[in-house]
Amino acid sequence: MAAFNVGISWSVSWLAELLGCLFMYCVVQITKHLSEWTPLEKPQFAIDVFTQWKDILDDSSQNSVTSQRINMYEKLVWNVWMPRMRSTVSMWSSRTCISMVELIETWLPHLPTWVASNVLDQLILPKLYAEVEQWSPTADPVPIHSWIHPWLPLMGGRLEPLYAPIRHKLATALTAWHPSDPSARMILKPWKDVFTMGSMDVFLVRTIVPKLAVCLDEFVISPQKQQLEPFKWVMSWQDMISDHHFSSLFEKHFFPKWMQVLCTWLSNRPNYDEVTRWYLGWKSMFSETLWSTPAIKTQFGIGLDIMNKAVTAPGTAPQPGARENVAYFTATERRKAAETASFADKRKGHGQASVPQTASTDSLRFIDLVQKMAEDSGIVFLPIHGRRQEGKQTYNFGKLTIYIDRNVVFVSSGQDNWTPVSLEKLQQMGQS
Repeated sequence: MAAFNVGISWSVSWLAELLGCLFMYCVVQITKHLSEWTPLEKPQFAIDVFTQWKDILDDSSQNSVTSQRINMYEKLVWNVWMPRMRSTVSMWSSRTCISMVELIETWLPHLPTWVASNVLDQLILPKLYAEVEQWSPTADPVPIHSWIHPWLPLMGGRLEPLYAPIRHKLATALTAWHPSDPSARMILKPWKDVFTMGSMDVFLVRTIVPKLAVCLDEFVISPQKQQLEPFKWVMSWQDMISDHHFSSLFEKHFFPKWMQVLCTWLSNRPNYDEVTRWYLGWKSMFSETLWSTPAIKTQFGIGLDIMNKAVTAPGTAPQPGARENVAYFTATERRKAAETASFADKRKGHGQASVPQTASTDSLRFIDLVQKMAEDSGIVFLPIHGRRQEGKQTYNFGKLTIYIDRNVVFVSSGQDNWTPVSLEKLQQMGQS
């Protein structure tokens, strides 16, 4: 029995020594073969050779010798293939990414997992990071996504360290940007589905939304001769900015002026057919998705209420048939809005998760309640353009100035003093 064990031990030792000699021969021959290789020009060169040697050095059977064979193939890749790869990457320009991506994709099935990770993490990523550091959004005519995005299928989340410096450089470049320049959207659009939703949202709110807000603040609304170009500049960003932030942008910076123009027009005995066409014209400028958001829907609803009140208020003498036409138009628009909401509810009920109540939706409903109370009491309730208190929109409620915060009405008592009041008290103060 002892002699048998000695024989087995000698056989394993002999096989290991033989395998070692074979490995050294392999290293010498393949190194010589690879001396003729230009990897970026001939990505498939020598793959057949490595495949053959892998079959010899790498075996699926499980024993001590096999363990050595597996390690030897990995050593072969590390000691022979890897030096050529390091040399190639060191001389490679990161902006000519297609050839390098093709090279790695070609070799990936033939590389041990840890070697492939080393190539991507220790060779490619530092090279890309250094190139991002040198990149200038304003001076470089080549868009950065053209040489970063081809790496996404291979590297995925490994590219995450590049995104923060890219966003920082883009934000710096956007400080002098104006919404009339479409190049910013062209640069940012490819990143919409690459950056996380949260980081993209924050980036746009900090860099783009304030510029669009200024554009809307400067936008002139004129029923007689309307210039729509600045409005279209803002609207071109709808598919980039979340519905919540985009609708809030218009709620704060467009509709207060729009309401003022409507009220002024209605106070000067207008042609109500023209007013109706004007209303529908503006409504058509908003996509169905945007129009169905609570903020935008509420604003157009307030516009309808203002029009209806203008033709029904005591002492008014509108053109013949205006009262009936506006009433019919108002009823039709509200019916359409109700049908749209009903359809959305049904669609949500067929598989979409319900949306929890939020402070913003509660506030919208509370504003509707205040609006309804004002209508029933014959009190004018309109937003005050360009004036905010504690970050909230202020309103004229009759002769009062108010703002709403978390379903509480605050009434100005002069000298920047604001007093919370109940709805009943507000109604009494508005009628006095």
